[in-house]
Amino acid sequence: MVVKVLVVDDSGFFRRRVSEILSADANIQVVGTATNGKEAIDQALALKPDVITMDYEMPMMDGITAVRHIMQRCPTPVLMFSSLTHEGARVTLDALDAGAVDFLPKNFEDISRNPEKVKQLLCEKILSISRSNRRANTYTAPVAAPAPTPAPSSVSSYGSTAPARPAPAPMPVRSHAPASTGPSSPAPKRKAYKLVAIGTSTGGPVALQRVLTQLPANFPAPIVLIQHMPAAFTKAFAERLDKLCRISVKEAEDGDILRPGLALLARVASK
Repeated sequence: MVVKVLVVDDSGFFRRRVSEILSADANIQVVGTATNGKEAIDQALALKPDVITMDYEMPMMDGITAVRHIMQRCPTPVLMFSSLTHEGARVTLDALDAGAVDFLPKNFEDISRNPEKVKQLLCEKILSISRSNRRANTYTAPVAAPAPTPAPSSVSSYGSTAPARPAPAPMPVRSHAPASTGPSSPAPKRKAYKLVAIGTSTGGPVALQRVLTQLPANFPAPIVLIQHMPAAFTKAFAERLDKLCRISVKEAEDGDILRPGLALLARVASK
């Protein structure tokens, strides 16, 4: 199945280059382009792409606002392009909150210096996002089996009515409560953990935010986090989590001490 992509960017060079890279893959088809957020919404409604690549800084309407409108009107997986700066990281995290599913650094030097690597990475991201979205859309909740109905009377070939087969007697329900005469069973012991380690990649920033914001301030174990993202992003991500969570979150530094209620985010540079 060919993946249909809408490319959104106000830079004519970047639109053309991304379109060329994606069109070179036989499994991907660029169905349209847009130069700003407003055009992106109109094109998303008209073309119904499988994936949208989205820039942030654009005239008329920025990328984050466009993502919010698209998610409300025609939910579509969005891959954001962002700059490798602290501000770019903040904007990217805002875009993920708005509904974008993943991001890629917007690095013109890499496009010129390592075109094959960029092509491989971009196409893999697009295809992976499309597959994940397809699996999510094809999931259906299990349907409960219908309640049994009494068997109808059977009619013989001569028109006589045979008595209905009696319904089977209900099975006795086994009680799980301890017998009143016997000793009560001890409650199972909870395992004690000295450390919680979480590693994430695609979809990780949103997932980590959902998990960590549920933890109480007195969480009894230290937490170490590894999120696959550019090194320039980890500090902004840790600061964001620290503001949202009841536990403390910071980018890990040499000399940090593990303690309960503290999450340390490793500074990992993506390759």
